[in-house]
Amino acid sequence: MKNLLAKIKSVNYKQALIEHGEKLVLGLIGLFVVTQLGFTSWARYDKQPKEFQDKVESGQREIQNSLFTLDEQNKYKPTDIMQQVQTLQSPLEPGRYQYSTDWFWPMYPIAFKCGEPKWLALIEPIADFGKAVIVEQPPQEQSQPSVATAIDGSEAAKKLAEDDDDEFAVKGTTNDATARGGAGAGAGNVATATINGGAGIANSGATASSYKNLAAGGIGGMNSMMGKSAQSAPTVNSRGNRFISVRGIFPLGDQLEEMFKTMHEQKQQLAGRITFLDFDVERQVAQAGDKTWSGPWEKVDLQATLDLLDRIELDADLVDPVYTDNVFTMPLPRRIGRWKTKSKDWASHPLIKTLTDAEAELQAQLNNRLVEEAEKKKVVDKTSKKGFASRIHDVRGLRSQFSSQMQGMSTDISNQMKQPGGMQSFNQSFAGAGGMEALGGAMNSLTEQMDRTGNGRMSKYLLFRYFDFQVTPGNAYRYRVRLTLLNPNFKRAVEELVDESIAAGEVRVTPWSEPTPHVFVPEEQRIFLAKAEKSRSTDTGLPSAHIDVYQWFAEAGTTIAAKVEKLQLGQFIGGLCKETEVFRPANDTLNKEDVPVFTGSLLADVAAAPTAVGFDPAEHADLKLDEKKLKQLTSADKALIVDRYGQLAVLDTKTATDDRSVAEGIVENERRLIRERLKDRPAQDTAGGDLKNRMGSGDPSSMMGSGGMMMSGMGAGNSLKKDKKSSATKKAPAKGKTK
Repeated sequence: MKNLLAKIKSVNYKQALIEHGEKLVLGLIGLFVVTQLGFTSWARYDKQPKEFQDKVESGQREIQNSLFTLDEQNKYKPTDIMQQVQTLQSPLEPGRYQYSTDWFWPMYPIAFKCGEPKWLALIEPIADFGKAVIVEQPPQEQSQPSVATAIDGSEAAKKLAEDDDDEFAVKGTTNDATARGGAGAGAGNVATATINGGAGIANSGATASSYKNLAAGGIGGMNSMMGKSAQSAPTVNSRGNRFISVRGIFPLGDQLEEMFKTMHEQKQQLAGRITFLDFDVERQVAQAGDKTWSGPWEKVDLQATLDLLDRIELDADLVDPVYTDNVFTMPLPRRIGRWKTKSKDWASHPLIKTLTDAEAELQAQLNNRLVEEAEKKKVVDKTSKKGFASRIHDVRGLRSQFSSQMQGMSTDISNQMKQPGGMQSFNQSFAGAGGMEALGGAMNSLTEQMDRTGNGRMSKYLLFRYFDFQVTPGNAYRYRVRLTLLNPNFKRAVEELVDESIAAGEVRVTPWSEPTPHVFVPEEQRIFLAKAEKSRSTDTGLPSAHIDVYQWFAEAGTTIAAKVEKLQLGQFIGGLCKETEVFRPANDTLNKEDVPVFTGSLLADVAAAPTAVGFDPAEHADLKLDEKKLKQLTSADKALIVDRYGQLAVLDTKTATDDRSVAEGIVENERRLIRERLKDRPAQDTAGGDLKNRMGSGDPSSMMGSGGMMMSGMGAGNSLKKDKKSSATKKAPAKGKTK
């Protein structure tokens, strides 16, 4: 026993645990398992599988036979969460949650030196051809004209409502498509027009829609409204202009990212450092031969466009000002028709959403308030900006300055529009879109847009827009653009810069954009030989030709079908064509006029077709000719001309029938709707509109009454134009008086 105790005492327990510990653990586990098996009670399960199957089938029958009442359904009514899902998945705009003041201030702030940011070029430049009739009006001759359209419910109004892709069509009477006047697009881009002949109707019913998209209606004038004849209405001095609309996108969001990398400031602060000063547009004309674009880049004459803006009124923009800059976003000239149709959009860019009519209406009113507030507080932009900044106000900048008042302005405008009188026409004009529901939707949309973009300072994109009116038919063009900005590091302390050259130079210039796809300006002139006459002893002894000319008439902005009679050899195809039907959208008239025509082509030779008259079938009985068919054996008259490029071309009276049908179709498409309107127009009304049926009591404000509407585009001018009073500040003339 003593030996056993001695051995136990001499055992190294730690060593034994290391060497035999796993055996001990395994033995304990085995003992536990044997113990549990010994105390476990084993028995068979007393349920049959058929019982489970019966219960499952019984539950299914109860579910199928149960009644899902309406009250129960309402408890589990599905909800549309897709919008919420999209909101959750969309990236957050950090500008909404950033604080202008830091929460924590380190005792020794870390100073990062500023570098030169990478300046980005415009992206996705595009260009489109179009036409517009610009009406120049001296400011002192604003005479309050009115415009009438097709009578509501007439056949003309119904046909107008169907042409949703009509460039001449306008927002009309009780819904957005009722009074779409003018001509169809035809086979190509149809001429459109900008109208004035007066500042518009400045009464309590005239809202921003009054100068949005001009009607293809005529000008009746306040003289007609006051009892004078319609013939005394002011005429419209209009002229057609071809143009190419050049648009592009400046990636403002990406530019802020580039500045953040090198300048180490908050994006909200950096947004205030981006100031655009000027822009350059260059164009290239396609050359003949294999090297189409080998010609030089030429600078576009901006001054000619600025001079044009000085002589016209502006249309309400279809782009939210948060996406525009008053330096390089050209304002929209006022025009007859719309700047956007289903197939064309000359005002915006695919990356930027175009405003609805209701949003544009509300936006124009809000812009008016901003300009008025700036004039009250005498806000002056001390930056020496060029481009279009000398002609229009910086609405995006005004939004930033008056951001705290924006909500109040929007609410005030909404309340005024809900009141009878003042801005009642909004509810009438957009009744088809839901009336006040359209107003509420537009208000919410614009408010959300301003919040998301920080009133425009944090917009992702800015729209570049320029209309080049100096284009020549027959040429193809492409354009490129670059912008000039204020150097954000100009005059910054040297110790804050990576290199002192970063502060040198007051301006910075972006790289040139990629060239736009080429745009072709069509000739829009077709010449057809109508008839050739042999020489007669009573005239010069030379043959003559009768030429039909289908040509875009710039003075009216539409296509004419003129007849040049008895043209002699060596004469230019042209002259004064009498009794030529002319559609003038600016006046909404279709009358016969004496029109001067010039094509640039010259008549070189004429060959009158010989006939079968005098051919005796009896003398040639062996030919066995059918006498009826013999009378049809006539060749075509032909004429040889030299076009304005010096190329020879042959005209005849037979082979060009398809081309003639196309030309006639263009003319008829343009005049189809005006012909319908003329059916409903009183014969004595030559001013271009059924004013008497619109007038009611003769009060100018009655034009906004039941069944009457003011054609869009006829307001007192866009208040964004500098040195122009806001339309909201103008008062209506007293009843029975004119200015």
